[in-house]
Amino acid sequence: MEKTAQVDMMRRIFSSCATCYMWMGDIDAAALHMTEPEALAAAQGGLDAIRFLSGEDPEWNVPFSLTTQSQKCKAGDAIVLLLQSPWWQRIWTVQEATSPKHGVVLWGPLSLPWGYMTLTAERLIRGEWPPEEHLAIYDLFPNYSFFTSPMLALIWAARWVSAPHGPYEMLYRFRYRRSTDPRDKVYVILNLVAENTYPLPSVRSSDYTIPTAILYRRVMLDLLRHEHGLRPLIGFRGEPKSVAGLPSWVVDWSGAPEGQGRAAFWEHDKFWYNYTADRGLPMLDLDRLTWPEQGDDVLNVNGVFFEKILTCSDLMAQDDSEERREEMMGEMIAKALVEDPRFRVISEVYWQAALEDILEGNYADPNENLEGVMGDAYWRLEMLRDQRLFITENGAVGLGPSGTEAGDEVWVLSGGRSPFLLGPLHMSDNASKSEDVAYHYTIKGDVFIPGIMNGEAVDSRKDTQRFVHIH
Repeated sequence: MEKTAQVDMMRRIFSSCATCYMWMGDIDAAALHMTEPEALAAAQGGLDAIRFLSGEDPEWNVPFSLTTQSQKCKAGDAIVLLLQSPWWQRIWTVQEATSPKHGVVLWGPLSLPWGYMTLTAERLIRGEWPPEEHLAIYDLFPNYSFFTSPMLALIWAARWVSAPHGPYEMLYRFRYRRSTDPRDKVYVILNLVAENTYPLPSVRSSDYTIPTAILYRRVMLDLLRHEHGLRPLIGFRGEPKSVAGLPSWVVDWSGAPEGQGRAAFWEHDKFWYNYTADRGLPMLDLDRLTWPEQGDDVLNVNGVFFEKILTCSDLMAQDDSEERREEMMGEMIAKALVEDPRFRVISEVYWQAALEDILEGNYADPNENLEGVMGDAYWRLEMLRDQRLFITENGAVGLGPSGTEAGDEVWVLSGGRSPFLLGPLHMSDNASKSEDVAYHYTIKGDVFIPGIMNGEAVDSRKDTQRFVHIH
């Protein structure tokens, strides 16, 4: 109860303080491979560079600490080190950066007003760089996304008090920051929006007496109702759960265990609105997501069965070469022909072409700009890693999450712009007396299958729709 009271007070404390000092730690000379005086000079150059890049001086007079190429390189290294401070990984420091009227970065004996961090990030994002004859941005570092990405998240969070994003985006924005209690990942956003604003209707204040699994389940139901659809279920990609007792359909906001794969919500969301796989199905029944007879941990969704998985490829990694992925595709086709020889000749030719289109990103819009690259290039960069190619029992091909395996079922569900992959649940003998035993599943993630992404699977199966029960 004491922690609940403290957390609920934090909004008022931070929003009413005149200046918040954000401690980034000492300057790590060893990490910079410098002596302490050299590291201090490099760090000062780094902070001077941030102030300079903010555009404070309209004459663009280069600071003395950035006059030589060596100084610029060392300043850039120092900025990278600054952004590696543990401060950037802690969940509650989000409030330090967003709620107070003014902030000051403290780094060893050095300081910098937070406003310069924000201005510099905004200018870099807009491509407003200083004139090259004064200072070329790439003299500092070859890529500045390490700076703009975390800063952009904090810039957005600072605006949530007046213009909040959707609750799913707010939760995901800082999902992988560290917390001492996994429930902090939810309660932090309550302190970033205006008072008496409730982005999650079932979580109106922090309450550390509620078990984490129950809190996360309530949050997921709020998110599904807010979205009026299954968007919160996309991008799972087989990410393991850390919190015990979580149903497969509930996002584990505590984050993936160290060193294991992460979900890819942002990547999948880039393509989500391009599809209408559920066209022709009734809307997601928001009042019947859970049923008393099934229990609170079971999600109930109407849908139509498409096909079962016949075989799948090895897991594709981020650094796989094109040759290796082509090899995986060939191995999978060979397995499919062994599993079901009736596919030989006609299907083999189709599979080769359709799977190559998936690998090349040919189903994405090549003219759409996604984070600075064209749609097909973005697909190749972000949509293949930690996923598997697959072939279904009736010869369809697709792309699915890491847990894809033979016997899994593809369903098109109400509220699902993409189809979803469900793993049949092996029920106990007692449960087998239920007439719905064949329709109990775990959810593995959303899938891409050419030819059914715009309602084609529903058109011929409307009469077969039924509820599935996802554990």
